[in-house]
Amino acid sequence: MANASADPDKAHDEAVADAKRLMRLARTGALATLNAEGGDPLTTLVGVASDFDGAPLFLMSTLSRHTRNLARDPRASLLLSGARERGDPLNHPRVTLGGRVDLDPAGRAKSRYLQRNRKAALYAGFADFGMFRLRIESVHFNGGFGRAGALTPADVLASRAGEEALTEAEERLIAEVNALCEAVIARLAGHKVSRPVWRGIGLDGEGLDLAAGGRAARVQFRVPADDPATWRARLEELIDAR
Repeated sequence: MANASADPDKAHDEAVADAKRLMRLARTGALATLNAEGGDPLTTLVGVASDFDGAPLFLMSTLSRHTRNLARDPRASLLLSGARERGDPLNHPRVTLGGRVDLDPAGRAKSRYLQRNRKAALYAGFADFGMFRLRIESVHFNGGFGRAGALTPADVLASRAGEEALTEAEERLIAEVNALCEAVIARLAGHKVSRPVWRGIGLDGEGLDLAAGGRAARVQFRVPADDPATWRARLEELIDAR
């Protein structure tokens, strides 16, 4: 992996952290599929959310062209990039995830998606819409000039340890987060108090997702948690530190 840093381990850790952040914060992505007729590539803009382990989730109509393509050939590539910032957009991090897109009938997938894309509730109940998940097989990270290279799925996917216990407790834990004063939640998000206010919208073993209107922020734990008590302790450590 090319990097201006003299420490390859540090460069790798920074790339992993940036890729994971993009995967958690992205609400849209460019999905490339192979046309059912002719095999030419087709790239479309799709809504995105992250599963418990960070894998991308999609709510897509089976009538759309890209979903029909996936029914014939599930191979796909997804490009995720951060919010627009000043400066050269090619000097900001982005990650391309390759793999196969499968139907995900689990009700939990839809819940996670709608927590992060609330306006999608307008059409989520339509009969032709279904939940899909990208089974990641390759990762290409580009952090800007001099920071490009391949990561592995194991690098960017979080452990699913404790998933059942944490998802069962998620509603309660998020309610505890949102009961904190607005200034504390804003500090966790790395921002000042604003309107709309910052609120917790989802969690996993590695952290907490926050949103304020169309803005999103990620609270990343230094050490993962695999049960509700440990998750709460990790969050309290970050609150105390900020």
